[in-house]
Amino acid sequence: MASLSTEELGQTVADAVAQRLGQSDPELRQMIAAEIDRTFKEATVPKRSAAASGDDERIVISATGHNTVGIVARLSAAIAEFSGDIQDISQTVVGDYFTMIIVVDISDATSQGTTFAQLKQRLLQIAEDMGIHVVALHDDILSSMHGI
Repeated sequence: MASLSTEELGQTVADAVAQRLGQSDPELRQMIAAEIDRTFKEATVPKRSAAASGDDERIVISATGHNTVGIVARLSAAIAEFSGDIQDISQTVVGDYFTMIIVVDISDATSQGTTFAQLKQRLLQIAEDMGIHVVALHDDILSSMHGI
């Protein structure tokens, strides 16, 4: 699986932040990207926990939106299509709003040639179809973020 350099990751995050802020200033984007890159280079990445050690390649998927029949079923089916193993799942409904977090081991999928990007794209397609918001992050990114 291809990984982004800290510079590329910084640029990707900077673009997303600037877009959400409605800013198109390239200088602002470059400043954000440079700060992210500097922070990553200075940070010490924590070691993975015992639960995350070994050959597991984990991702974390979150889904939020108006409660609709079939959210869990559709996302779980997509994970199964990509040979993902759901290790933990939590969901709740508050009022009309649904939220869920799923921890998935995708090491079987990636060992068979499937990429995280392919699964992520499939999940985003389902999210668009259902009118919900889905975010899929690799565990390595989350572990790094917690170390900053």
